[in-house]
Amino acid sequence: MANYIHIIPFGLDRDRVIYLLQKFPPYKVYFLVYKNETESDADYAEKAKAVMKDVDDLITLAEKEHITVSYEDFEDLFLRIFAIMAKEKQEGNEVISHAFLGPRMACYALWLAASLTDTKAYYIRAAKYLPKGDTFSMGVLKEIELLQIPVLVPSRSEINLLEYLLDHKGSMTGSLKKIVKSIGLENFNGMKNMNSSIVKMSYCIRELKRNHYITVKSMDRKQQNIELTRLGTLIAKTYKILKGEKYSSEYFSIH
Repeated sequence: MANYIHIIPFGLDRDRVIYLLQKFPPYKVYFLVYKNETESDADYAEKAKAVMKDVDDLITLAEKEHITVSYEDFEDLFLRIFAIMAKEKQEGNEVISHAFLGPRMACYALWLAASLTDTKAYYIRAAKYLPKGDTFSMGVLKEIELLQIPVLVPSRSEINLLEYLLDHKGSMTGSLKKIVKSIGLENFNGMKNMNSSIVKMSYCIRELKRNHYITVKSMDRKQQNIELTRLGTLIAKTYKILKGEKYSSEYFSIH
């Protein structure tokens, strides 16, 4: 039987968190703790301490890890959550995401990462929402398991190009032939000759540009500059994490 691993944003909800913890008794809990970047953040964190103590007292036997994240940096927040999910799933555990707590940014990141890793994300509707006080809500009205929305995943050849760009400061300039030589024929679905690989490269560039993973600028008749977008950078780092390469070490060691 798989162990349940919970990912819980740091917040002012007690009953809804406890509901999921009781339904899926945790082996380990990751708390997302937000940086105190403003006076308001610090006040929020202080209020949340009492709530989190109640949660801690309920799960004394579970392992706990606190991970500090920023409200402002969606990419970093997503990659940290994704790394947790990928690591735990590879170890055969079942991940439960509390996608109803903390700032909306955390909920979006949890939902997207859950869709990419085929893990469970839940929204719990409270019986009563409180306008002010030490908790945000009381009771549980309804449990909703969020749908996993299919995410457009690049082909293996496209991923190879994204990862190459990521490893080379996010851009490169040259002819299609030069780009193919740089990346290697073996990274184009087993293509064995240059002409076939150039055709494949042209297709990869077209698809990545169409899906907003890269921008392409013609320098002259043969030369073009290819550059990662923010989305392309995020996807490339995501696949680095899945492969356990160097970018994963920024978050977790994944084996």
